[in-house]
Amino acid sequence: MISAINHPELFTASGTGGTPVAKKTLDKDAFLSLLIRQLKNQDPLSPLQPHELAAQLAQFSSVEQLSNLNTAMEAQTLASQMAALVGQTSLSASLLGRDIVAYGSQVHIPTSGEASVRIDVGAGGGVGTLTIKDANGTVVATRHLGRVNPGAQDLALPRDLPAGDWTYEVSVKSGERSVSVTPYTSGSVTAVEFKNGRIVLKLGSLEVSLDDLLQIESGSTVPNTGGSGGTDTGTDPPPGGDVPGDSDDPLERLHRAIRIR
Repeated sequence: MISAINHPELFTASGTGGTPVAKKTLDKDAFLSLLIRQLKNQDPLSPLQPHELAAQLAQFSSVEQLSNLNTAMEAQTLASQMAALVGQTSLSASLLGRDIVAYGSQVHIPTSGEASVRIDVGAGGGVGTLTIKDANGTVVATRHLGRVNPGAQDLALPRDLPAGDWTYEVSVKSGERSVSVTPYTSGSVTAVEFKNGRIVLKLGSLEVSLDDLLQIESGSTVPNTGGSGGTDTGTDPPPGGDVPGDSDDPLERLHRAIRIR
């Protein structure tokens, strides 16, 4: 008669404070231990047949190969993630001082009131209405914009809007028909941050995720202190176009700009 195999260590692992918890899967070591204990506790009058032993050894070999394959896949996935992170970091460093356009609806309105937003209006255009909201979604201001043309454009905002960082919404109607409007967040990249496992681009006081990046614009490389439509308060670069003290090495620029939170 085969004796019962009672080895709970094969099916449990030590949890917090040494408390045993059930294993969700059996690894190759547990599989081999079970096979050895089966051989030790088999009935001597009816031992395991050779073909049965060969089948179990084949199963053990399959388990080992699958375990090694899983380990290799995990290592490859990690390597791919690290390569992607390095590429994103290099891209982020190269964006410092560049004007960008990203998906979003944030806007910085300076005390001067001079601000604009980037929008894309559907075919035909129409009469537009601007709504400014705070971080809680409370409406701060509403303004009628008059006729808004179709297509991608920088829309100058009324100068009597309150200063601050807001979200905006532009609704356009042609008669009774609503026209689609896609809002964007634009500005000059002043810093790069790692936040909650993702790369964040700072546009003055505004923040956009690198994943939301839509367009990198050519032109001035002098950072300003505002996001969409913010007033440029930087100093003019010296002849040659470089900002004083700014290195041509993207990694050095990244180290100065990134603040790890």
